[in-house]
Amino acid sequence: MKISSLCKIAILSSFLLTSCNKPTPNSVTFVLGDLGTSINFHTELQQGLIDSNAPDNYIYQHEYDIGSFSNSAPNSVKFTYTVTNDKNVSADKYVISISEDESFTNPYEVASKNKKETEVYNLKINTSYYWKLKAYHNGKVFESETATFATDEDIIRNVRVEGMENVRDLGGYVNSNGQKIKQGLIYRSAELNGAKDGKSKPTSNGKKTLLNELKIKSEIDLRKTLDSFNEDEVYGITSSPLGKSVNYISCPMTFGGSNPISNEKNAGALKTFFESLADESNYPIVFHCVRGTDRTGALAYVIEALCGADENDMLKDYLFSNFANIGGTVRKKNIDGMSYYIEGIRNSEGDNIQEKTINYIRNFVDVSEETLRSIISILVG
Repeated sequence: MKISSLCKIAILSSFLLTSCNKPTPNSVTFVLGDLGTSINFHTELQQGLIDSNAPDNYIYQHEYDIGSFSNSAPNSVKFTYTVTNDKNVSADKYVISISEDESFTNPYEVASKNKKETEVYNLKINTSYYWKLKAYHNGKVFESETATFATDEDIIRNVRVEGMENVRDLGGYVNSNGQKIKQGLIYRSAELNGAKDGKSKPTSNGKKTLLNELKIKSEIDLRKTLDSFNEDEVYGITSSPLGKSVNYISCPMTFGGSNPISNEKNAGALKTFFESLADESNYPIVFHCVRGTDRTGALAYVIEALCGADENDMLKDYLFSNFANIGGTVRKKNIDGMSYYIEGIRNSEGDNIQEKTINYIRNFVDVSEETLRSIISILVG
């Protein structure tokens, strides 16, 4: 029996309609995996440095394994789950929703089509979280109950940014007054545009991490410009490679094996740097030189000292750069000694490390004590 063209169209339309209108569940059952109360996302090599009582010796023992390849990013945290429903149909997508408060104010959300697990990066250290799973199907949203987990208190919040090297948060430390240095405000990294040797340049996904996840508002560039030091490290850029939404602040500094804080060539750049940190509207901030090791390491150390961090913790942060592709190995001797900032801070006047650092900076940089205390009030609490 022949079927007319009109009938064929009618049959085909009926088939398409049936196929597109998949049944929508009336109820969904979620089972969320238990993440525990002490999640650690550091690699074994990174954890060895963090746990070490003699971090410089740890680097010495492993210096032929590090400093020339990239192992600076954290491991992921795997969120596992099972989902069943009364219609036996698969969800269109799943979304992990994570928040530091139970009301899920401004949650961090990660989408995945995986039915069993989702990998999440860049959680804060020493933080309690709430999380839930959302399943989307035919325009409807089904949500699980809320579960909780916590991350380990181990220092150093290293961050994964696709295409970039040596990224970490200066927050997370507990200072000498028992106060926490806030996470999510100031990050150190290698360069953002790969100008020098192309080793550090965020991909499109990396830019999304910086803009949407870390919510970077300002980039402070410590690389030299042609006008400042007769050597161009930025290759003519005058705005952030992250786009117009990011405030680009050029603070060209020289290093050359001497203390960058006391180098007169850096006076203007350092004044701009510290005044930029005192402006709360600039945060969150990322600052960097080329590989995020020397100039960036010096200023990271001084900022952490200004916030009252423990000297051993600051040294571990400095040495953590060895896990990135920095073309060599940095050691404590690179930043120690009478002419360098560690001894300079120790020998400055003051009753504690904050007071000593304020006096140390003011001895070399034309910034007020009010400016430096503004930085502390923004970063500590």
